[in-house]
Amino acid sequence: MTEWTSETAQWYASNYGEYPTNRLAVDELTLPADAVVVDVGCGTGYALRHASVQVTRGRLIGIDPVPEMIEIARQRTVDHPHSARIEFRVGSAESLPIADQAADVVFAFDSVDHWQDVNRGLGEIRRILRPGGTLAIVKDQAVPGAGEAGRVVAETVRSAGFLAIDKREISGEDVSFTLWTWRLAEE
Repeated sequence: MTEWTSETAQWYASNYGEYPTNRLAVDELTLPADAVVVDVGCGTGYALRHASVQVTRGRLIGIDPVPEMIEIARQRTVDHPHSARIEFRVGSAESLPIADQAADVVFAFDSVDHWQDVNRGLGEIRRILRPGGTLAIVKDQAVPGAGEAGRVVAETVRSAGFLAIDKREISGEDVSFTLWTWRLAEE
């Protein structure tokens, strides 16, 4: 697991901050205009900035455990035309600083591998999603062992009580990835 420091945050932002996977995954989703979208492991906030084109009346909240990454996301968003609806908070997947049932959609784009405890993170996502809410997970195929790891992630998400909606293999712009969408079962 990567040790995230100020230096690794800067390196990531320089090399992967505007990675096409984020944009391509958002383009595959239909997001309600008034949705509350939470991005767990938001990195530089690129996915949320792109999602703001669809989410024109809602809120977009990025969560990342690395304070330096949150600062980079804020800096990159300050001049964005939809910056008033985008916010960033320091927090981990295992302890999301979001109220119960506050989110309509949760993104986990190439972040699940960095969570300390996947089951606890999924429990937190269940807590913050409204009934019927959507979880979108991306797994980049360029990561060694991604196919097997993706299968394990899918099994874990299913075991956590999410219902599979869709699985797409997406390629373009020199990237390939799997996008799963899951629905929180209404209780």
